[in-house]
Amino acid sequence: MVNRILNILLLTALIMMAFTTNGCLESKDPKQIEIDQGDFSAYEFTVPEGKFTNSSTFFLYPNKTVRAIYTVVNAPRLEVVVPKDISSTKSEKGPGIENLVIIGNTGGSTVFSGINEFSNISHNVSYSESRGNKNIQFEFADTINGYVAYTYYWEQGQFYHILSRNETVNVVLPQGYDTGNMIFGLPKPKPDTKQIDDKNRIWLVWDNPNPKHRFIFVKYYKSSLPTIMGFVGLVLLVAAFVTAIYFKNEIRKLRKKREIIDKDQE
Repeated sequence: MVNRILNILLLTALIMMAFTTNGCLESKDPKQIEIDQGDFSAYEFTVPEGKFTNSSTFFLYPNKTVRAIYTVVNAPRLEVVVPKDISSTKSEKGPGIENLVIIGNTGGSTVFSGINEFSNISHNVSYSESRGNKNIQFEFADTINGYVAYTYYWEQGQFYHILSRNETVNVVLPQGYDTGNMIFGLPKPKPDTKQIDDKNRIWLVWDNPNPKHRFIFVKYYKSSLPTIMGFVGLVLLVAAFVTAIYFKNEIRKLRKKREIIDKDQE
């Protein structure tokens, strides 16, 4: 009887493991999906002077919004990794991106004079999930030079990007924000350049960080935060110093009183 029960339990466990394993494998297989075409005007497309090159630019906003713009050169597809927002209270299914815009030029030229030389490109989108990330592949109807832009959401005050190709990476902090303080967090790896644009936003630039580095991680904060925390620290230091002097004087007074009492008793 005991052996029969054990056999039933073992068989049940094997069946559950089989279903679980199949589910995991299926979740890793790319699934083709449909994403509505987004709003072109939501993005800051900039046509570089000279030759068109691979790059990724991420515009960060205080409301957890990230707008990503990839340039692709002579490419039939683009594969990206979008991290899951672990700060979200609900488990979101699907690729986790919206407002998708794909524009390009199929003429083979890598030198352009303006954004008007690019047009909407037919494409397919597929995605799979693994290790807490969303792997998304954009397949174009033809080999293009152009842009892939989309919006996603991630933790406020942090940015994380997994490197997957040779490219220049730009991270644009929200207006009024900064990074690089040893206490509040240093970018990893250190950016090659740090500059401010005409909108008073800080641009962090990495020149071809892949394959030497596997990811880029940035902690950012209000530009005034180090000053405020420094002022608070100074106030606390002064308060501690005043308190120490006060108690030292009080202890000295008590010792004098004790000495007087001891003399009177003698």
